[in-house]
Parts: sequence; structure tokens; C-alpha cells
Amino acid sequence: MVYKVLIADDEPLILKNLTQIIDWSALNCMVAGTAQNGHEALEVLKKERIDLVLTDISMPGMTGIDLLKQIQQIPYKPITLLISGYDDFEYAREGIKNNALDYILKPIDYDELQECIERAIAKLNQQKQNEYEYEKFLIYELITTEKTDPEVPEKEQSYIAIALKSFEKNLETIVQQIQKKPYVYRMSEEEVIIVVTRPDVSLKEYAVDLAQQILHKMSQKCIVSIGEPVNCLLDVKKSVNHARELLKFDAFTKHAIITDELIKQEYKPKQTAADLMDDAIAYIKSHFEQDLGIEQVAERVGLSVSYFSNLFKQRTGVTFLEYLTNVRVDYACLLLENLELKTYEIAEKVGYTDQRYFSQVFKKKMNQTPSEYRKMFK
Repeated sequence: MVYKVLIADDEPLILKNLTQIIDWSALNCMVAGTAQNGHEALEVLKKERIDLVLTDISMPGMTGIDLLKQIQQIPYKPITLLISGYDDFEYAREGIKNNALDYILKPIDYDELQECIERAIAKLNQQKQNEYEYEKFLIYELITTEKTDPEVPEKEQSYIAIALKSFEKNLETIVQQIQKKPYVYRMSEEEVIIVVTRPDVSLKEYAVDLAQQILHKMSQKCIVSIGEPVNCLLDVKKSVNHARELLKFDAFTKHAIITDELIKQEYKPKQTAADLMDDAIAYIKSHFEQDLGIEQVAERVGLSVSYFSNLFKQRTGVTFLEYLTNVRVDYACLLLENLELKTYEIAEKVGYTDQRYFSQVFKKKMNQTPSEYRKMFK
């Protein structure tokens, strides 16, 4: 993050020197505005969020001390450094009482000023770190509990949630390499939630770009969904829940990044039970090698287990387990006919971790063991 600096001085030469002599970019800063009196400076502060103010004490109309007092009334209070002549020394002390970080005496020693600015930036960095850690904690509380914490600040800033489904163990590290200080939460072995906030950008576009960068660096399969932006911290959970709901559509699309726009374009709501069962059958055929249960498939098509079970048997003529077994055994037959794999290897490829159980299931359906079946094709 680049810090924004405001410089106020009624002497044009000093104003020019403060703008040009200090290497602001090397300090991760930019001069966002200049002013020749306190009134001009205050107008800038009301329009833009400034992080650091350098102000002369003696200025016409509104002095630097008056400006400092006005700063205490605005929501976001920048760090302030005073520039003081020897005659203003008592004013400088008053400035310190009004939360100025420090003061520099004229004629300005620019090495001393540089050191003073570096201390101000160090304080800004610590403030940002504290704000980041506190906000990360607040967001975790909001998305993992039902209650709304009354102490959560009503921060008017946009947020957007990204949900990722992957067994990639280094996922958090990958995200941190792409974005500085992201809000990343490991919710389970398979699910990670990222919350993004970026001023002055289209959050939805930024989130899609971030998702693409994450996918590019992944070594394992990853599905990403992006919730809708919200405009305050208290609503972050809405964006997280939305992203999680979109993840459920991964069985119905080949895209790795799922958004509302994608679903509206590609997914047509199912009007009949037959359509839902066709989706369930397609899902079984593409995931049978996994530890697949009826609860998982029923959830995919949005039905209760009992209702799904009845519809599935009406559609296929067999129970869910019988159908899954048939698919697995049919594929095992194909492997036995064409590949020189050991029985336990074939068992694993069709979703069985226990070789002996696989052999029993195979024999019950085919009336011969896997080895006997293979011999028929040699």
C-alpha cells in the first residue's frame, strides 16, 4: 500500500522543496496534495484519505495548530508532523499535546526530516498491521458464528468473498504470494475462504483476476467460486455464504471459476425429477472412483436423501448402492480386459480401499473372481 501525503506551507519555495527533495516513492509514499494554508489543507483532508500530513505552524487564516485540532474531528486521523520556526516553539509543544507525532525546526534539516518521516511511516506500518489483524479476527467471527458482534465497526468499505475447494496443502501460501496480506481462512481440509477488500477497483473483476492467478499456480485440482460484493464489514458473511452456495454447481459445469453470471448463462433450472436424476447419474459416472455416498449425491441435486432415494430407484430400477456397484464393476471389467494391473490396483481405481471386499462384490455380480474373469481374455 502506498501512503498518501499532504504538505501545507505558505512559503512556495519550502512547499516545492518538501515535495521534491524527499524521495517519497522510496518511502512508499506519494504526495497526494499541497496547500498554502490550513483551510486548503482541511478541504483536501475532507475529500481524500490522507495518511501523513506535514504542516507549517504559522500560516495565514488557519494555523497548523488550528488544522491539527480540526484533524481530531475527522473520521480517519492522519499522522501529523509540524514545521516550526524558533519563534513558534511553544506552539510546537502545544501541537505535540494535540497528537502531532513530532516537529521540525526551520531552517529545515532534510536529513533530520527524513528520519522523522521514516518514524512516521514505521508507525503507519504498525497501525496497518494492527488494523489488519483485528479485521481478520472480526471477519472470522462474523463468518463462523450466528450472532452479530455489536462492537464490529460500521466500516463503509466493499468486500467480496472467494471460496476454494481443493486439497492443495500450500493454498494459503499461494494466495499470500499473489496478494499482500489477504484475509485467508482454512475452513476444512478441502475448503478455503478468502475475503478481499480493495479501494478504487471493481471488486468482482479483481476477484476473478485473483482466482485466475491462484489457479495458474495450483498443482492440484481446484474449484473457485466468487460471491457478490457487499458494502460493509457486517455483511461479509452474506458474500461468503453466496460463494459457498455457488461451489455446489461444480458438478454441473466444467469451468474452474464459478460466478452468478456463469450460472445464469449455463445452468438451466431442472423442471422434472427425470432431469435431476440424469444429473445424479452423470455425477456418479464421473466420481465413482471416490468415496461416494448417497448423501453426497442427494446434496448435489438439492434433494433430501429419502426423496432422492425413491426418485433414483424409479428412474434406474435399482437402489443407489446397486447402481454405484454396477458402474464400478463394469469399469473394473474394462480394466481387467485391457490392463495388466494387480487386483488391489483395480480395486483402488474403481473406489474400493479393501481388495477382499472388492473381490466379493465382483464375484457376486459376475459369478467369478477378478482373476477368473481376466483369464477369459488371455
